[in-house]
Amino acid sequence: MRKRFSYLSIASATLLTLTLALTGCSGEKDASADVSSNGYQKMEIKLSHVAAEDTPKGQSAIKFKEIVESKSDHTITVKVYPSGQLYGDNDEIEALQANNVQIIAPSAAKIGGFNKSFEIFDLPFMFKDHKALYSFEDGEGGKKLLSKVDSAGMIGLDFWPNGFKHVTNNKREIKAPEDLKGLKVRTHGGEIINDVYKTLGAGSAKIAFNETYQALQLGTVDGQENSLINFESQKYTEVQKYMTLSSHARSEYVLLANKSWWNKLNDKTKDLLNEAIKESTKTGRELEDKYEKEAMEKIKQSGKVNIHELTDDERNEFIKKLQPVTDKWSKEMDSDILQKAKESNQ
Repeated sequence: MRKRFSYLSIASATLLTLTLALTGCSGEKDASADVSSNGYQKMEIKLSHVAAEDTPKGQSAIKFKEIVESKSDHTITVKVYPSGQLYGDNDEIEALQANNVQIIAPSAAKIGGFNKSFEIFDLPFMFKDHKALYSFEDGEGGKKLLSKVDSAGMIGLDFWPNGFKHVTNNKREIKAPEDLKGLKVRTHGGEIINDVYKTLGAGSAKIAFNETYQALQLGTVDGQENSLINFESQKYTEVQKYMTLSSHARSEYVLLANKSWWNKLNDKTKDLLNEAIKESTKTGRELEDKYEKEAMEKIKQSGKVNIHELTDDERNEFIKKLQPVTDKWSKEMDSDILQKAKESNQ
């Protein structure tokens, strides 16, 4: 009888040990489990984004990697995956929420599905210039906006720049709202943007970025809206005759981290990542300014595009015409965030 009890005890102990081992293997690894002698947690961070390396976002990601690895003595390694190599536009957010990647930088418009306030950058003429935009992003308004993703299992870290959008076309010079009447314009899509062009008497068509050149070439659309950097790099000078420097909306990225992963980081590791984020944002802004100036110079040198910059009076005419669009969609956004955005222009 004692022998049988002994066999059962051994079997039970073995089963318990195996169960615990399997549980340990399948459970999520605690980021705080491995701490180096320098106080930083040993880990690999995956940062995925869809832009090319030679863009402000691409260079911001590289700067983040350099600072984190250097200052942690490579206790922390950062693997950057540009150009959608790891995850694309359609699956990067789900990958982040599953912690298959720790940091991503999607467009603000893509986060609008979680909270409409992120579409503030699509509201027509919301920010008058870079100074106003950065004042908002770095202030209380930007911080409150970033906090809006907390309930979706993400942490909003910062904003990375992508430039103000300008409108171009093949038909005529655009100086006033009525000049857009009858034109068909390619956009990245969205209810606010569709409303903008509808109010101006134009049509809008959502066309993939990499298919836009052909759509312009074939006349599928008459024009498009984009940053100066994208306009020049995509060689739209070959298929567009008129450019209006309107700065009517903003293409902006939101730097996001997996919330569960972030919350398991110790204070020293978080401080380093926050320092790297701050410096990488600064790098992106400096390069945006540099690349935009270079892009404009190349556009002018091509001699193929008629360029018109809206005067203050012309800009005000557009703002007046599009006020119903702003009023309509502002009702779906956080009023405090909107107020902070308006104050940044003063």
